[in-house]
Amino acid sequence: MKAAIAITALCLASTAAAAQDAAVPFKDRTERVQLQARRGPSLFRPGFAIGEYVGSAAARSSGMAMPFRRSAHARTSFALTVPSLSGEIQGECEGGEARTQILWITFERQPLAYNCTFSGAAPVDASFSLALSRHGSWLNRLTQPQRAGELTWGGRTYRAETRYVEGLPWSSGGVLGYVFSRDEVDIGGVALNGMAPTFYLPPAGTSDRDVVAVLGAILFTFQDPGRPPI
Repeated sequence: MKAAIAITALCLASTAAAAQDAAVPFKDRTERVQLQARRGPSLFRPGFAIGEYVGSAAARSSGMAMPFRRSAHARTSFALTVPSLSGEIQGECEGGEARTQILWITFERQPLAYNCTFSGAAPVDASFSLALSRHGSWLNRLTQPQRAGELTWGGRTYRAETRYVEGLPWSSGGVLGYVFSRDEVDIGGVALNGMAPTFYLPPAGTSDRDVVAVLGAILFTFQDPGRPPI
C-alpha cells in the first residue's frame, strides 16, 4: 500500500513539474547559443560548433524548374561529437518515402519526406523524418513554409515544428525557425533567420540537451528548397 502511494505521489509530482515547465516560455528555460564556424576536414565539409557540440557537414542539393513543374532534392551528411556519449554521431539525410507516420500533422503534406539515419554513438533506435507541406494559406506562406518532424532517440520521441523563434517575423520563402518538444512541452529550438543560426539548448546536464543539439544540427544543415514543388 505504501509503495502504491509513493508511486502515485511520484507520478503527480512529475505531472506537476511538466505543467510548470509548459507554463514558462522555452526561451526562459534554455541557453541561447549561436553557431560558431570551425575548420572542417575539407573545403567542401566545413566545421561548426553548437556550444560544446563540435561537428562538420557536407550538403548537396539540386533542382529543376520548368513552366509547370518544379522539383528539388537535398542530401546531407553530418558528424557531431557529443561529449556525454564519449563518441561521434554520424547522420545521413536525404529525401525519400516517409518512414514514419506522423499522425499529429494537420497540414497537407508532400508524398516524400526528408529522412535521416544515424550511426556511430547514436542510439540503435535513432531515426528522423521531416514532412514538408504541399500547400498552405497565403498567411502561412507569408510567414514561413510549414515543416514538422519526429526524432526517435533512446526510446523517446521528440517533435520539431516550424515556428517563429526570434528576429524578423516574416519570411521571403524560407523557414524562420523550429521549436522542439517532448511530451507536448517545448524544450528548445533554433532560429534560422539571423546572420547565423541561433540555438536554444536545455540546461547543461539535462537529458534533452544532447537531443536538441542533434535536432538543431539536422535542421540547420538541411538544404530546404524553401517553397514546395508545384
